[in-house]
Amino acid sequence: MNGTPRPEQLIFDLPIAEGMSAEDFLVTDSNRAAFEIIMRWPEDDVLAGSSPLLNLHGPEGSGKTHLAEIWRARTGALRAQPDDVCTDNLPALLSTGRLVIEDMPGAHLDETALFHLINMARENHARIMLTARTPPAAWPITLPDLATRLAAAQSVAIAPPDDALLRALLVKLFTDRQLRVPEEVISYLLVRMERSAAAAQRLVTLIDREALKHKAKITRPFVARLLKAHFAGSREADHAAEAAEEKHDPAFPSAEADEQSPSSS
Repeated sequence: MNGTPRPEQLIFDLPIAEGMSAEDFLVTDSNRAAFEIIMRWPEDDVLAGSSPLLNLHGPEGSGKTHLAEIWRARTGALRAQPDDVCTDNLPALLSTGRLVIEDMPGAHLDETALFHLINMARENHARIMLTARTPPAAWPITLPDLATRLAAAQSVAIAPPDDALLRALLVKLFTDRQLRVPEEVISYLLVRMERSAAAAQRLVTLIDREALKHKAKITRPFVARLLKAHFAGSREADHAAEAAEEKHDPAFPSAEADEQSPSSS
């Protein structure tokens, strides 16, 4: 009946199949140094008495977990969180000779246990990768000997994503969700979004959910209206307000056409 609102489609939080191999990693100038080190470490580490640590740090969503997974696949490393580092666990953590500890330093790091873990790794020629958002010098470490060990480690940073990486990342994130999105949508988002990988992930999740919810195609006018609705007062909204007028442009589908068409897949 006219005036009767259409029921919204139910949305289920199903897992997204993300490729985590070396072939799936998007390499650009912003992360090339980190990728190259991950692909050869510790084979190029030949100095006697060198640190058994590699510190990998970068902003949220920059690919640290992906790089850690690549290294784990190469080396058979175990994976742990900072809370797993305690005295009773040390031998088990180094049982394969390779270990990744993600999201350092955590909320309750046992500094003494980590210090002994590093010493044990050096004595047994094991290697430990630490991932974090910030370099170890910025961590609230109070044990001087541990601070010294961390400072002596090899360290590599992942820089904020450049345009090439953000573009490729948007395409990959949509593809992971089995969505085919026009190039004009990618270009539109690229110049309006926050310049971070984490923002790209949030944005693609939002677009996917709203397109399913409203049974809409992911088009440039649909995305413009979505940005305007969800980012009021932000840079995204300012740009989206201008672009929202394009829904009347014959070159683009109308709002009604967007909302009545199924999402691309």
